[in-house]
Order: sequence, then C-alpha cells, then structure tokens
Amino acid sequence: MIEFSIVSYIAIIAAMMSGPLYMFATYYFAGAGKKQAFTMTAGLLGFATLMIWFVLYGQFMFESPYVMPAVMLASLAIPPLLVVWRPDYFVPHGIDLGWLVGVQAFRLIGGLYLFEYFRGNVGKEFGYWAGIGDVLTGIAACVLLIIYWRTGSMPRTATYATILFGMADFAWAYGIGILSFETPLQVFATEAVHATNLFPIAMIPFLLAPIAMAFMVMTLIKLKRDQPSG
Repeated sequence: MIEFSIVSYIAIIAAMMSGPLYMFATYYFAGAGKKQAFTMTAGLLGFATLMIWFVLYGQFMFESPYVMPAVMLASLAIPPLLVVWRPDYFVPHGIDLGWLVGVQAFRLIGGLYLFEYFRGNVGKEFGYWAGIGDVLTGIAACVLLIIYWRTGSMPRTATYATILFGMADFAWAYGIGILSFETPLQVFATEAVHATNLFPIAMIPFLLAPIAMAFMVMTLIKLKRDQPSG
C-alpha cells in the first residue's frame, strides 16, 4: 500500500488552496477588475475540480492504459493554449511581472518528488529529473523576486532564462513521467513503485504544473510587450 508522507499532503493541499487566491490577486491588483478576477478564479476552480475528480476516481474508470498520460498532457497544454488564444484577456495591460514570476517560486514544491523517491513512492529517474529541475526553477524565481522587491525591476535576461529553463524542465519531466507509468510505453521505473498518478502527489502534474506553465507563457508575453522599441 502506498503511504505518502503527511508533509506531502500538507504542502500540496496548501498549494491547491492558495492557488485560487493567488489567481484572484494577480488579476485584481493588475487593475483588471473584480469581474475578470472572479472569472479567472472560477475557471481555475472548475479546472481543479475536474483534475481532482480524475486523479481520485476518473483514471480508474477506463481500461485503456493511455488515458491517464493523455489527460496529463492535455492538462498541461490547455491552460497555456488558452493564454496564447486570448493574450489580451489573460495578460491585461498593467499586470505585474512580480505576480507572474511569483508562481514559479511554488516550483519548490517539486522537491517532494525527491522526498517521496527516498520514501520509495516515486521512480528514481522521474524523482531526480522532475524534482531537481523544479527546485532549481523555484530558487531562480525566488532570487528574481528578491531583486524585484529591492530594485523595482527584474533583469530581463535572467527572467527569460528562468522561464525558458522552467518550460524545458516541464517538457523533460513530463516525458520521463509518461515513460515511467505502467503502460506499454514504460521504459523507466520498471522495477520500482511509481505512484505519481495518485493523490496528493498527482496534483502537481495534473494541476499545479499546468498553472505554472500558463503563467510562464503569460510572463513571456509580458516581457515581449515591455521590450523597449528601437
């Protein structure tokens, strides 16, 4: 029987609970107005509800071994695609770069992959690649936020580097994750317990990572808009 640590439960549930509040504040303090902030928050809550249902129950309703990785990929892709589809709505003028980059500080929660790997609940390859990449991204984001709070500006090159590294880490980690699940595609963790599709740890790739991915796309749009002309 898989027994995740109480630390993992507390950290992930706390992140899930703070997510809607962070979303509301991001848009409210950007001057987007309460209506837009409430709409964004409601959308996030709807997405979270769907992903929680799938992790707790939905994935066990289907016989196809490909359903779970397909839903995981879809959950990562849909939020940023919505941002690209309606950039003016999702990245209104006045939105603060600090709020956008701040989400990446939550990537420190990926250290739970390493923690649960040492407890025997996550495959070695995924635990190391996903955990280390998330922690490095989270640390870089924290450094950027400290600079921003002290100087009122954020170094563009370092911000771009952090966001692009974070995106590459997601692509790599999701690839390793899919190849670690018990499907005909499995390459890694073939002789190890790999319970990243179970609650609460599954809420990182199915919910928290897609939010972070959407905010990374929003950050790139913001940086492009703010780029000095000429």
